Amino acid sequence: MKVCIRRGYHAVYDELINYPPAGVEFVVPKFSSSRRKSRLDWLRRLTYSAVVRALNQPNQVYINPMGCDLIHSCGGMIPLNKEPWVMDVEHAASFVGFEAGRIEKVRKTVEKRLSSKSCKAIMPWSKAGEESMRNALDVSGFEDKMEVVYPAMHLPEVPTKEKSNATRLLFVSVRFETKGGNEVLRAFDRLKKKYDVELTVVSDVPMETQEKHKDVSFFEPNIPREKLLNDFFGQSDVFVLPSFMDTFGLVYLEAMAFGMPCIGSNCFAIPELLEGCGECVDVSRHAWYGKDKLFAWKSWDKFCEAARTTQKPDVIDGIEESMVRLLEDSSLSKRYSREGRKRVEKGRFSLEHRNKAIKRVYGNALDG
Repeated sequence: MKVCIRRGYHAVYDELINYPPAGVEFVVPKFSSSRRKSRLDWLRRLTYSAVVRALNQPNQVYINPMGCDLIHSCGGMIPLNKEPWVMDVEHAASFVGFEAGRIEKVRKTVEKRLSSKSCKAIMPWSKAGEESMRNALDVSGFEDKMEVVYPAMHLPEVPTKEKSNATRLLFVSVRFETKGGNEVLRAFDRLKKKYDVELTVVSDVPMETQEKHKDVSFFEPNIPREKLLNDFFGQSDVFVLPSFMDTFGLVYLEAMAFGMPCIGSNCFAIPELLEGCGECVDVSRHAWYGKDKLFAWKSWDKFCEAARTTQKPDVIDGIEESMVRLLEDSSLSKRYSREGRKRVEKGRFSLEHRNKAIKRVYGNALDG
């Protein structure tokens, strides 16, 4: 089976293309998005966004099928093809590039495209993602096409860790302030007074913040993925990312694959990932998403400003409490570690589980 996959920039698609289902050959069109970002790519995306916004349209494009049996479009980009296609969706706002207030304006067009005969399947990344679609759209015309297919993570070999008496905490993400970075630093300041702990942060951290925390190891977020996995995840003990805005967070699966207990948040789908293998700090008062899984803020800029400047003692307390639990309860920490790696090895975030589901979706699409 040949599948033309218009991939997105997310590392989720590296995990799909590099580890495809048996019997599936992926063909990637020349102008698909990728993780390699050039100035030309940036200008092309900026121009495209301006055009669809001016025409009041969702993200949609004709995809050259490349002689394949099926088209798989990623990241909410709606194909205009008459050939059969499937798509994966992170959130209802994926159809408008996550721009606040735009999905309501193009809702009818999205519903029409997804209800078309050419659309054979819609694969939300999570139950939260599916819920966002049900709350943002009238899904009656395509409800039977929706099936949650979780992204997966390959199982790496865990390297031998360098010996250390300290518990090594790791924070990895871009958008440091909207991912709870400031709150992690404040919780760490408290923790280091009582425990032997170290913190490594791989993120876009303002220099003035770095200057105030000389005892934290800071790295720019431009480290190649394999090096990041082996040298950072592979040498750390606890992963902490109490995000205010992540819809999924492959980074949690990366940490789980290395047997790291995680401290995340209750934002969007993160509890689905960390159930039984991590702690979820309550960030609901500060999150980008509301209880309906749609945007809780009308302005992205105001959300970012609040994330940067608003004091969040409740979040800091929650992070510290989670850290203390993992430090003082070794059996809990070991259970999280064991369950997290097992979930990536054999559970719903395993390559086997994802490939079985996605191959079934492809087969049904062609049979239908």
